[in-house]
Amino acid sequence: MPYFIFRGYDVPETSAQIRTAIRPDHRLYIRETHHGVRAVAGGMVVDESGAEAMGTLLILDAPDRDAALRYLEGDPYHGAGLFARFELDRWDWGLGAPPVE
Repeated sequence: MPYFIFRGYDVPETSAQIRTAIRPDHRLYIRETHHGVRAVAGGMVVDESGAEAMGTLLILDAPDRDAALRYLEGDPYHGAGLFARFELDRWDWGLGAPPVE
C-alpha cells in the first residue's frame, strides 16, 4: 500500500487545552486500524525549545488518499478542532522503511 504524510497545524490559541483533553483518545485511535489505514509513525511537531506543540505529523499506510482522509476525519483531534489546517501527501518511503508485512 502507499504511504501518506499528514501534517496538521494547530490552532494557536486553543491547541494546548485541546491536546490535554483529547490526547488519550487520539493515542488510542492512532494505535488501531480504521478504514484499512494504520499509522506507522508519528508524533508532535514542537517549537525550537521543544516545550510547545505546534502540530502533528503522522505517516499512514493507506490503500488510497480517500481512505487516509476518512481515517483522519475519525481522529479525535480532528473532531475537537485541533487543526487550523493540514496537508496530506503521498510519500515514497526510502530510508528506514518498515518491513513489508
